[in-house]
Amino acid sequence: MKFDVPQFIEVEDKIIGPLTLKQFLYLGGGAGLLVILWFFLKFTLFIILAIPIGIFCGLLAFYKVNGRPFFSFLGSLLKYSSKPNLYLWKKRNKKSSD
Repeated sequence: MKFDVPQFIEVEDKIIGPLTLKQFLYLGGGAGLLVILWFFLKFTLFIILAIPIGIFCGLLAFYKVNGRPFFSFLGSLLKYSSKPNLYLWKKRNKKSSD
């Protein structure tokens, strides 16, 4: 009895052109936000805000940190920085059983 074993399960399917669905949604959400800002802000303020928003959306869509998506890295970073980080070392003396 033969079974087909799925291959390349960690690679997401390219749905919209060369982009996966997540990448398309990150870039589309950023573009939608920039369109809204275009109509409500002056040009200089729009440019000042558009550059960091575009870079952030590009990072979310394409950048990987140690093989993990940038969104996952951001979640870990926020979780680590929100917890108290106090590491104590206490030497324990072993009682001899002589």
